[in-house]
Order: sequence, then structure tokens, then C-alpha cells
Amino acid sequence: MGARVLVIDDSPTLRKVVGTILTRHDYQALTASDGQAGLELLDKEPVDLVLLDFVMPRMNGYQFCRELRARESLKTLPVVLMSAKAERIRDQFLRQTGALDAITKPFDPRGLLAVVEAALARARDGKVPEAPKPEEMPEDDALLMTPESLRPSSRPESRQRAKGELVQFIAGVVSSALKTLPADAKLEESSLNDSISEIVDDAALIELAAKLGNWRMQRTAETLSGDISGIPLGEILQVLQMQRQSGVLEVSRGKVEVTIVLRDGCIDLAQAKGAAPEFRLGRYLIDAGVLTKADLENAVEAASKSGSLLGDTLVQMGLVTEDDVRMALTRQTSEMIYDVLRWQRGRFVLLRDLMVPEADAARLGLPVAAIVMEGFRRVDEWRVIEESIHFEAVLVRNEPAIATLGPAELTAAERSVLDAVDGERTVREIIDETQQSSFDACKTFYRMLQSRLVRLKAET
Repeated sequence: MGARVLVIDDSPTLRKVVGTILTRHDYQALTASDGQAGLELLDKEPVDLVLLDFVMPRMNGYQFCRELRARESLKTLPVVLMSAKAERIRDQFLRQTGALDAITKPFDPRGLLAVVEAALARARDGKVPEAPKPEEMPEDDALLMTPESLRPSSRPESRQRAKGELVQFIAGVVSSALKTLPADAKLEESSLNDSISEIVDDAALIELAAKLGNWRMQRTAETLSGDISGIPLGEILQVLQMQRQSGVLEVSRGKVEVTIVLRDGCIDLAQAKGAAPEFRLGRYLIDAGVLTKADLENAVEAASKSGSLLGDTLVQMGLVTEDDVRMALTRQTSEMIYDVLRWQRGRFVLLRDLMVPEADAARLGLPVAAIVMEGFRRVDEWRVIEESIHFEAVLVRNEPAIATLGPAELTAAERSVLDAVDGERTVREIIDETQQSSFDACKTFYRMLQSRLVRLKAET
């Protein structure tokens, strides 16, 4: 085992994830929930490096360093600040505490490991700055808590630009709310912006900027980002379940972005941008036989005009029930996550205690363990399927073999997939046309290949 690293942070999720990153790279990771707990642990356990959060209950990062430097056996222990405020307070913190370095949240595994390795190398080479004496460290650390960068600029051009941005932000929020008003009651965008601009004077700007700044700091302080090639999504979800965490896990790969909303360690909803048509809500309702394609098209048009959610529109039109929508949302959410669990690359961002209105309304409460287990089972099946077939493959029918099939030997879904095989379209094109799940369609193709109902075009 490598060096011993103590991670001090009040976020259980961050402690777990950072600990996992370190352990995977042969470090020994110890954790503490605040500065006081960190000092108590250091009384019992020797460590080579401390990764230290700044904002924590009982004892914050600055107070921890002051106590650390007061102890003869610990005053030279290397410390790295690990905080959302790192960029703003770095120089001041390092100068006042003798810390080696600082890393800004959110960070990725590679960035964290680079900082850890560099700090340990400096410590081994004796290139550690002389720690200040406790009595020389300022008693009041308030300046660190309210950095100058949060204050609005006094320059007229900066204030004007900030005011314009603030107006646009407020207008965007108001515009969304106005979508539900009758057409003759809606305001023109230019008129809306002018009205807001008149209301938002310089005093309001300063006050709102401070509030928004504090909100952003609080939100950012609770974030963690990384690469799923280093920390598999399944592990992240299981950690969040064990810790009964609430918040939003955003996972992206290329143009696809999947948002997974959790509440008390359960999954309330998953949403996607740029995902394949198979993940659209209407597909699941059609699959269940409670909605026709024609009715779905009418509902999509109505929802677009009203600005309402598709599920709400379908219920209001009397086309489906609330239970039908809940069933569809459950399938949609589950299959989105199953698909993401297959990703071998991509990025994630974790935002604790941030909720999404649609998720708060849905409250599916799906157990993480069951979804992850089913997702892993599918991953194993995918490995077998992909040995025989891929999305760009073109299939041709074996008509003599198909002719021998009895009416009950294929389900309606399997029959629709087989009927779409024409020797020209790829597997992906057939999946998009039939709007079946990739997993179910490819399983069907795999079975048909094994039973010689279809063949790869290259084999004919």
C-alpha cells in the first residue's frame, strides 16, 4: 500500500468517492467528517497527507490548520485545501496556514490524483513551506468566508453588463411561467425585458448579486465531478443509496445527457437530452397498449402549445390514467439507467440537495440496488449479444425458416422487428422505426440469428 491520506469533508458522498479514487490507486484512505474529527483521528493514526475541506461544522478548515500547527508532532504535516472556494482563497489560505496546495471542487479523479502525487513528492523532497506559528495566524478568518470576488464591481460597464445578464435571467424564468397564460395575455419579449430592467436598479443588482453568489457557492460546495471510466456509475449510485442522499446526478457522453434525481437514496426520475427515440415516454404507453400512435401525436402537439408536460396533457385529455403515466415513467427511468450503466466513458456531476420539479411530482422511489442489479445483468447479456450483432449490422430474412413458424411462436413485438428486416436497414434504423428498446430488439435479433430466421447480410 502507498501513502496514507486523510480526507476531511462533511459530505459523506465526497468522502466515499474520494476514498474510492485513492484506494483504486494504491493509497490508504482515512476519512473524517470535520476538523475536530480529523484531529481526533490524527491523535491515533499517522498519515502522510491531509485533503481538507474548508466549510464544515464544528471546526472548519482554517480552524483545523490553526490547531494542527499548535501541535508539535503535527505542525509540519502536509495539507491540501479541497474546496469550492479554492480559486478565490488559495493564496491567502496557503500563506496563512502553510498548506501545500489547493484544488477546486468540482474536480475529476485525474486532477485530484495529480495534486496528491505532487504534494507527496514535495513533502518527500522537503519542499514544504515553513508552517506559520499558531500565534501568527489571524484569529479572524472572516475574510476567507466573504471573498472580495463575490462583491459586484464598482465599474459602470461591469455593473451594466451584470445588470443585463440578471435581467435576462429573470426574464427567462418569468417567460416560462407566462407560457400557461392565454395568447392575448402574453407579453412580448422586448416589453418584458424593458419592464424588468426598470425594476432592477443598482441597489437591487447588488443585493441580488450577493444572494445569487451565496447560492452558487452553496450549490458548488456540494458538487463533485469525474469520469465514469475511473468511478463506475453503478458504484456511485450504490454509495448514494447507502448514504440515503438526495440530489441530482448528471451523466453525459457526447451529446447525450442523462439526469438522475434521487431522494433519500431512491431514484425518483431520470430524464435525458439527446437520447434515442426509444426512450421517449410515449413509446412505453404504446407498448403497454393504453395509447395509439395517433393519440400520442395529438397529445404531443397539445403539450407543445400549452407548455405542459406530456404526461399531464395525456391525463387531462383522458387518453391515459395517472397510473399509466407512472408505469411509463418507471420503465423510462429504469431503461435510461440500464443504458447508462453500459457506458465505459463519460462524465458525471453530482449536485447534492438539488431537486427537479418533475421528479418531485413523480416521486417514483425506485430502489437503486434492484436497478443496478438488473442493469449489470443486462450488461452481461449485452456482452454475449455484441459478439454476434451490432447496431450497424444489416440483416436479411431466411424465408423458408420463417415460413415454418407457427402463429404463437413469436410475440407481437418480435413479429414487428422481424417484419422490419428488409436486407437494407441497419439494426439501429429498425430499432428507431419500431421504437423498441435496444436491449429487447437486439435480444430478439440474437435469438433469430441463433435459430437461422435471419442472417447477417455479409454472410449471404
